[in-house]
Amino acid sequence: MEKMRFRMFDWPENPEQFGIRAVCAPEYQENGYGAYDYTGMGPMCRVYTGKGVFCGVDAVQSFNALAVLMATRTQGELFHPVWGTTTAYLTELEMSQSSRPDYIEYSFTFRETDEKGGIPMLPENEKYYG
Repeated sequence: MEKMRFRMFDWPENPEQFGIRAVCAPEYQENGYGAYDYTGMGPMCRVYTGKGVFCGVDAVQSFNALAVLMATRTQGELFHPVWGTTTAYLTELEMSQSSRPDYIEYSFTFRETDEKGGIPMLPENEKYYG
């Protein structure tokens, strides 16, 4: 099976877990009478999450390569061998290391971009954006 990729990073082994969550938020507009009227659905946003393990002498290097890509805050092509290709940002990266440096458990979150390269707002983040 092909390996998952993000930009120039190829996973040495595909993540053990991979999930996709798609969200469309309803939109409302104040109608002048102090109430809100439904105006339609907002753009769809897909969130890609996963978990896995980097093993072997390159485990730390693999995790650090993803961390460097995240630090650039640049969107890129995310490819999954079953679910295809999308353009996304790496928005979360977490690791836990056991007592040995050659075994790193990690998790990630990617957010798909829209046609303008932006990330649609998710309903659970409305408190941050007013």
